[in-house]
Amino acid sequence: MTMLDFHFPKWGVWAAAAVAVAAVAGGATLLPVAEADTRTLDAEPEVIAHALESVEFESVGQMAVTSPAVVRATVTAVNPGRIVGADETAEPGEETAATQAREVTLQVNQAFSPNGRTTFPAPIKVEEWGWDASGDGYQVNNYKWSEVGKEYVFFLRGSATTGWNVISTEGRAEILADGFLSSSAEEGSALKQSIESYDMLDLTIYLKRIYDTKNPPPDLPTAAEMPVAGPSGYENSPLPTAGVTAEPTDLGTNDGSEPTPYPSST
Repeated sequence: MTMLDFHFPKWGVWAAAAVAVAAVAGGATLLPVAEADTRTLDAEPEVIAHALESVEFESVGQMAVTSPAVVRATVTAVNPGRIVGADETAEPGEETAATQAREVTLQVNQAFSPNGRTTFPAPIKVEEWGWDASGDGYQVNNYKWSEVGKEYVFFLRGSATTGWNVISTEGRAEILADGFLSSSAEEGSALKQSIESYDMLDLTIYLKRIYDTKNPPPDLPTAAEMPVAGPSGYENSPLPTAGVTAEPTDLGTNDGSEPTPYPSST
């Protein structure tokens, strides 16, 4: 499918992926469950919304040493997640707007952390964007919606909401059938090239090597400086970003695909 640059007539709606994360700030009002149950949700995103990353990584090694843990995991379920904001008639860019995250359940197959200290005996959940107040789907940057049954590598950060979440929109790579990786980092970026230069076997060896703090390699990358807190209004958002960079890109899926058959799981 060819992705076209698209000037959406209701730009405020599709600012959701970058601006509506402001609606996810701590202290925002959650919609009652009864209201959430009446929503119909797109089965796939309609647009890509473009936003600045909260931190820029130069290489897979730098992102790994900045992350407290990296997991190889299979997506076992995707369900509608938190609804944030109280006003479903507001545009998602407005402070009162209702927006909804996708809750992604992961069965961890392999974990990497400094000296193997962090383990994941039970499934974990992470979040991604998302739907606007009308149930229209959007993805942030190159972070496509996670699919049930697929296996990915997730570079994690701590999250007060879910326990763990992805470190940025660039912090996931799909493991392809041939063992190579398809990164969520932006096309043409140094980080995407770095990640995709590995297959899963070589990445496993590399992660074990750089997480061996008792015998660190001489070429150990320097961790990126993560913000103590996200930009104002972004503190608790999934896949934190820091501002819109361009109008959204139409994915050509405004085809009446709602309602989505959720919950969806293996």
